[in-house]
Order: sequence, then C-alpha cells, then structure tokens
Amino acid sequence: MSGTTPVQAAHDAAARDARRRITSRTAALAGAGQPAVDALAAARVLVVGAGGLGAPVLTYLAGSGLGRITIVDHDVVDTSNLARQTLFASGDVGRQKAVVAAERVRGVDPVVEVVALAERFRPEHVAGHDVVVDAADSVEVTRAVSDACADAGLPFVWGTALGYDGQVSVFHDAAPEPVDFHDLHPEALPDEGSCAADGVLPALCGAVGAVMAAQVTALVAGLGAPLLGRVLTVDARRWRWTESPLRRGPGSVRPSAPALVEPPRIAPAALDARLRTGAPVVLVDVRTDQERASGVVPGSRTPDTVDVAGEDAELVVVCASGVRATAWARTVAAARPDGAVPLVLDGGITAWRSEGLPTV
Repeated sequence: MSGTTPVQAAHDAAARDARRRITSRTAALAGAGQPAVDALAAARVLVVGAGGLGAPVLTYLAGSGLGRITIVDHDVVDTSNLARQTLFASGDVGRQKAVVAAERVRGVDPVVEVVALAERFRPEHVAGHDVVVDAADSVEVTRAVSDACADAGLPFVWGTALGYDGQVSVFHDAAPEPVDFHDLHPEALPDEGSCAADGVLPALCGAVGAVMAAQVTALVAGLGAPLLGRVLTVDARRWRWTESPLRRGPGSVRPSAPALVEPPRIAPAALDARLRTGAPVVLVDVRTDQERASGVVPGSRTPDTVDVAGEDAELVVVCASGVRATAWARTVAAARPDGAVPLVLDGGITAWRSEGLPTV
C-alpha cells in the first residue's frame, strides 16, 4: 500500500503548483524555459553567511526554484543587523541567523529543501553541493572556502561590501581557465575593517547580494554569463560599476594559510562568576562608542585606556558576538612580549545579555 494519504497527495500537488508559479517568470526568460527550471530544481547550493550579503542572496535564491539550499552561519541576529539584513525582523533578535533564514526561505518555496547549520564554516560543508556562495565577507573564511572548493572542484561566488565599496566575482579552480581568490589576493592577509567599525551602506549590501545571487543562476542554469575571470566593482558614492579582468599568472601559487592564534574563550556565566569573586580581570570592550552606549559589562574599559603590553591582570575582550574580539586578541598577543593571548567573551555582549546578566 502507498504511504501517501489523500491529504498528503493534495498537499504535495499544491506545493508543486506553487513551485510552478514561483518559477514562471524565470521560465519565461529568453533561452530559459523548462530546461533552466529543471537545472535549478536539481541544483544544491551552499550559502556561507546569512548576514549583510547572505540576506539578499538568500532572498533571491529562495524563489529561484533550487533543489536544496544549505545555510551556514554561527551568528545570532542583532538589532544593528536589521537595516541591511532584510531577512530578519525585530522579533528575531537573539535567534540563530541560519535558523531564521531557513524559515524565510521555506516560507517562499514549499518544495525547496533547506538545511540550517548554526555553526562556523568547515571545509567538509562543501561536499554534496554544486555551487558555493561565500557571503561571509571575511578574508579568513574566504581563504577556507577557496581551498575547500579547489579541493572539491567546485565554483564559488564571492562578494564583499564595506563602507561605500563592493566587489563580486566567481572563482573556479577546475575551470578551463582556472582562477581563484588567491589570484585576486595573493597575500594571505588577515581580516581588515568591519561593518561595525567602518559602517556600510545598507543598499550596497542589497546590490552586491543581488548580483551574487544572479551568479548562482548563471552557473547552474546558464541564465546570463557568470563573472568568472572578471571582478565587478561598485562605488556606491557615485553608483559607478566597473569591471576588471582577472587571470592566473604563470607563477601563481596558492598561499599558505596564516598561522592564526585561536584565543581561548570564556562563557558569560564563567566570567560573571569570576567577576563576583573579585579576581583581577581587565574587561576590554572593542565595540564602537555607539554600541557601547547601549550597555556594557560592568567594569569594561575601552582599548585606548588599556596598556596591553604592561597589564598584569588577565584581559577579557568583549564585542557584539566575538568576531572583532577575536581579531583584537590576536593583535594584542602579537604585541605582548610574552605572547599571552587575551580571553574572548564567548558569544560577546549578545550572549551575555541572553543569559540575563547585567549591563550598565
């Protein structure tokens, strides 16, 4: 006997009809038709990052008729995200971005399979996918994505947005004319700058993310030509788009990954307990003045008031979620004579507040 009930059969039929309606405008494109729709339905896409770039990418991919979308993001929604990360609303603050993003994608297309991984990117995540989208906007993550995709022979779409400037490209180490992220940035440099510290025009994220989503449909279904071997740059001050060719030189080599220090982390409850005992701890809040104005862990100081080389007490670094604190801790470790690495508040001020701990 069939395991499908009449109710389930009716539900499945309605879902398939909804999928046909969702993809009808794509099918109507010149040169697209059913072959393009079928190619999209068979495609499996990994999106790394559901933030400023990942949000518009997922918004457009949600209605593209893809077979499976996997979302990887370890972060949680913060109020500061809402202006540019359009998948989220105020009621989502404190929730895992990957989980919320998956809900939004399912809400658009009842057929697409969506996998939410609320964790940091790992190279094994690329397995089982046809295209990878690097929307994390982090040089460190991009290096890892680049290496993983090169090993797996997969193309990946890359984008970045900071301040008024954005870039988009497509890399594929196994293409007839291979080109990869290291051909664009031969030096294995650490992350520099952040949206929190340097700002970002919200609409720039949408513009760059939309182009990134279009690269996926170009790679999967031939809807336009992908930016392989080309870097598209946008200056949002004047909204000028320029294109630059990118080729692999004869002496090109993949740079070795930098030896990055991984700072030890302390959980909010453990830090709270330590502070209550009066243990000698120096709290350093590396967020912007505007962010700190919304509340800090009691006793926190700003980086400019701390002598990192001569401080005897243990340093604990705080930011919104832990990303900037990690970068600051690495910089401090390199500057200290003993190489001591500061602790990082795990999950940042967001995790501290989510556990009901006080701010001032």
